[in-house]
Amino acid sequence: MTALAGRETRRYVRNPVFLAAVVFTALAVKSWHANAVQEIGTISPYPAIFLGGFGMIAAFWLTQSTRRSAEALDVAPTTPQARTAALCAVAIVPFVLGWLSFGMFVRIQPLDGIWRYGAFSSSDRMAVLVSQIVVPTLGGPLLGIALARWVRFPGTAIVAFLLLYGWVSLITILAWNHANSVLFVMLRFFAPFTFFTLTDGPDNVDTWRGSPWFFVGWQLGLCAVAVIVALLRGAGGRRQRRLIRVLVAAAAVTALMYALTVAGGWNHPVVSHLGQAPVPIGHSPHPTNR
Repeated sequence: MTALAGRETRRYVRNPVFLAAVVFTALAVKSWHANAVQEIGTISPYPAIFLGGFGMIAAFWLTQSTRRSAEALDVAPTTPQARTAALCAVAIVPFVLGWLSFGMFVRIQPLDGIWRYGAFSSSDRMAVLVSQIVVPTLGGPLLGIALARWVRFPGTAIVAFLLLYGWVSLITILAWNHANSVLFVMLRFFAPFTFFTLTDGPDNVDTWRGSPWFFVGWQLGLCAVAVIVALLRGAGGRRQRRLIRVLVAAAAVTALMYALTVAGGWNHPVVSHLGQAPVPIGHSPHPTNR
């Protein structure tokens, strides 16, 4: 297992798509500290897009490349699940880079003020950044591996990337105009990435509903589901039944995290910050409040 994981990791880090993702992320991180941030959501998604999205494409093609040597691999003394687990281990590389990006953001990125994080506590602020910068760098490659284990079309990962990017963009726009709608809150969180605040004017930040830490739990649950789905390919007999039971349990926990994410903060109104002073929406004199 260790030898297989090392071999696949070396192949992964040499993949041109992954190398491009690293370069683009490094350029984004380099530009972070140039000016004080007025809207965190304009810069925090870059590791998710590159290390997560491009990393998904690289992991998909890496996994599909094993099909060309399937006959030789089938006679090797290794189960398909061990080979899949070794492939999943490559996600550690972008995940570590995601944590590095997170650390650099926290340490070097100047903000106009801490109120740019909205009405969240210090713990929730960290959860927001972890959900936007770190966890997608793990989930993207794992999703690519799961897709490659079940779908043969070479462009599947690119299509998935475009669909996810389009879904998050569309739901963010709709949620902006329906911040208090239960339906749009549910749709906003039914994604591997979301925003929790929105700058609405030069000195105004809207804090949207939802629990950042439970959203991190939802994301990690999706990662676990992706790994189990990938492992199910080629499994049979007792191993298959065991994986299905684990999949049902993981899906149940993930669904619970999703429900708690949506329910989190539901008893509190959407809040708008005017500089340092949080003001409930509908009671603020600022003309751009929603």
